[in-house]
Amino acid sequence: MKRIALVPGTFDPITIGHVDIIDRALLMFDEVWIGIGRNSIKQSLFSEEKRRTWIEQIYGTNPKVKVEAYEGLTTDFCRKINAQFIIRGIRTTADFDYEKNIAQMNKAQCP
Repeated sequence: MKRIALVPGTFDPITIGHVDIIDRALLMFDEVWIGIGRNSIKQSLFSEEKRRTWIEQIYGTNPKVKVEAYEGLTTDFCRKINAQFIIRGIRTTADFDYEKNIAQMNKAQCP
């Protein structure tokens, strides 16, 4: 069975930190999806098309990387692409607490 992971985010813009996390995920998974989340509450600095273009410029030649924008629940998008793993970055202890809560909700929605 293919090991498929999703790296969700707004990538507004994609940063060196994002690239580091994605590159590490590529070492562990057969396929890595970069999911550009559409968030109607957040005002993006850059257009979705621009953010997608930047990501494709970085990973366009890597057959293991797929890029797609999505809206709605991340767990629903995981089901759509058959991802078994969600990859998220943590910078501070506050990030850890926030991500832990999200992970618990995701697990409740999609065990």
